[in-house]
Amino acid sequence: MTIYFVTNGIHRMGGTERVILQLATILKDVVIIVPGTTLVAFNGYDNLNIKSLNISDFPTSGKFNKLSHRMRYLQALMKNIKLTSKDFVVTFSYDLNILNIILSRKYQCKSIVCEHIEYGYHKGIRNIFRKFFYKQAGVKLVCLTKTDERKFKNDGIDTVVIPNFIYPVESEYKENTNKIIAVGRLEYQKNLKFLVDAFKLSRVYENGWTLEIIGEGSEHRLINETIKLHGLDSYVKIYKFSKDIEKYYRNSSLLCMTSRFEAFPMVLLEGMNYGLPVLVSDFPTGAKEILGPENTQIVSEYNIDSYASHLKTICSNVDLRKMHSDENLALIKNYHPEKIAKLWIELFHDS
Repeated sequence: MTIYFVTNGIHRMGGTERVILQLATILKDVVIIVPGTTLVAFNGYDNLNIKSLNISDFPTSGKFNKLSHRMRYLQALMKNIKLTSKDFVVTFSYDLNILNIILSRKYQCKSIVCEHIEYGYHKGIRNIFRKFFYKQAGVKLVCLTKTDERKFKNDGIDTVVIPNFIYPVESEYKENTNKIIAVGRLEYQKNLKFLVDAFKLSRVYENGWTLEIIGEGSEHRLINETIKLHGLDSYVKIYKFSKDIEKYYRNSSLLCMTSRFEAFPMVLLEGMNYGLPVLVSDFPTGAKEILGPENTQIVSEYNIDSYASHLKTICSNVDLRKMHSDENLALIKNYHPEKIAKLWIELFHDS
């Protein structure tokens, strides 16, 4: 039996890429398939079995370019990967999930498809195709939350919940650095302009607080212009993604997230893993599942005034931050690898 992780590549610093790498380290007989470069975005993953099909990296723009790449990727998979009925193909995104199911029909291999975005993200024709393909016999869907599991099961899809996991680290919370961090792609989903606006409105910078945004993306210019418009050049900085992301977590006093939607955010787990208190928007899935539905680190009203008010409160109260730090270190134990690995091993054994 071989487990094939068919991916878009693992050279970009995203949550899904981190999950793929971590999962490959705890399972045996995993081959990570990439379309182009074999570069790895994160440190600590030097001994993985990575195979490139040498058809170029997945394009980041252009519908025709993306569709063409998918067709070439499917052809390369059929030509270069010798699948048997004992093998598993595991994929982690909508388009690749469809290719996975096509392969399973052709070679009778076992198909595990993973959704790393919340249920309602795919609409219209994409959702119709998703229901049609995911309901095929022998297909097992892995989603990240009980909320999404209920919705997929209502569609008649064989679904199981396995959340993301994270390796524990040793870290001492630094409550007095007065540094806020936000980590993520500078895209519509993460809505980091909202955070800059709330930071300005809270006026916590007048008490020595700064904001560091670590990420890259199409909204970089918009966010940078917002920083300049608010006169926050001395207090808000944007940094490119770094393999040494832990240095930002270790030297901060608060993690902020203002996403419009998430599934099960690795950034939230990472921040909690370093003992950070967090302030997160109430995105449809993820925050309540990880932190608990009544946790006051979740800002229930999605508007700038409310978020700024909560930000001012947590920044002005060191005891509150310490309390949340302790709470988060206790909660993160639910997502240590030994618990999650058992669920994956059971899935492969039972499929």
